[in-house]
Amino acid sequence: MAPSFTRRLRQETPSWVRDGVVTAQQAETILARYPESGRWFQRPIVVFSVLGGALVVLAVALLVAHNWHEIPRWAKLAGVLTFLLGAHAGGLVLRARGQGLMGEGLFVLGGGLFLVGIALLGQIYNLAGGESDAVLLWWALLLPAAYVLPSIALIALGWLGASVWFWMFVLDRMTWLGRDIYSNGSLGAVAFGAAGVLVWALGALHGDGEFRRARQLLEQLGLLTILVAMVPLGLLRQLGAWWSSGEATRWPVAVLVLLGLAAVAVGVASFRLPPDRPVVRAGPAAALLLVLLYLFAVTLQLIHRAAADVFRMLGWTNWAILLVVALALILYGARWDRSAWINWGVIWIGVDAVARYVELVGTMLQASALFAATGLFVIALGGALELLRRRVTARTMAPRGSA
Repeated sequence: MAPSFTRRLRQETPSWVRDGVVTAQQAETILARYPESGRWFQRPIVVFSVLGGALVVLAVALLVAHNWHEIPRWAKLAGVLTFLLGAHAGGLVLRARGQGLMGEGLFVLGGGLFLVGIALLGQIYNLAGGESDAVLLWWALLLPAAYVLPSIALIALGWLGASVWFWMFVLDRMTWLGRDIYSNGSLGAVAFGAAGVLVWALGALHGDGEFRRARQLLEQLGLLTILVAMVPLGLLRQLGAWWSSGEATRWPVAVLVLLGLAAVAVGVASFRLPPDRPVVRAGPAAALLLVLLYLFAVTLQLIHRAAADVFRMLGWTNWAILLVVALALILYGARWDRSAWINWGVIWIGVDAVARYVELVGTMLQASALFAATGLFVIALGGALELLRRRVTARTMAPRGSA
């Protein structure tokens, strides 16, 4: 049995006895049936196997690096292909024998070797293209294989590669999206906010079935990206000339296309949310469409070089939208038993409160006093939000009929 199951069992059995679900003797019998084993990294065989394997891999890597130029091309490609196929075959065998974690680890190793193979092909044959092109080819071919296997770890690796590629794509001023962002730095926050909404929608499309963990990963990655993008956009007025720098009169077509794609993805993802009344299911999509509408409004004002008063209004709108979306996450997370939404809703409220506090008080106090007061405020706010999170989560996890 997995250690997490045995630990949970030992946490739950006292309440079972207290509520009369089982007797004390029955609880002891259940616990004896599932003895708790140590964590995998606490087992000597695993520790020494990992150390020994790492030393062997290091020895092989040093040998290959020392003789790299003397190794024929076909031998290099054959070696990478052999290790790649071996890793995936080993992963399938281990998973079939019930050793899922080790199998997932070999799948991830095979996914990494696939990127090494792409880089090796480009080096050997001097293929044209940028580094982002290689990463794009990698995750675009890796993700379909990950879903076919299926492997949650490989899916996570593929989406991580897609995130890295998007970051490289944005920072490259030669790309269609990079040119728009380099024309005005604030459009970078708009692009990442739209990308966060798109990632959340892609996560919601996975549903609650076989790929539930992939949904959880992408939803949380999307919510984090939205938050990181929205906070600086709410402080555009305080950032001075940064929001008005560059060629702000040119229409950022790439950013607008990204906003449109995110809006379409949110509309489609709303049909994959948990079963409920249509009006209720439309709530999360409406909240995120509100974020996209705000990002579109910011883009228009950046294009037209709006006055500082306009950005002051957009800042307060930013605060209101963050609060509304955070409350929606908490309410819908409690309704649909999605504790991660509750946690992120609480985090959003906390970050938004700190940002607004610094914005309002920052010009009224000396720097040392500001940091001291902010520190105390953050500690108190964190404690209050943690109590709120625990209460909502506990209420969510409670049986429906026990209220």
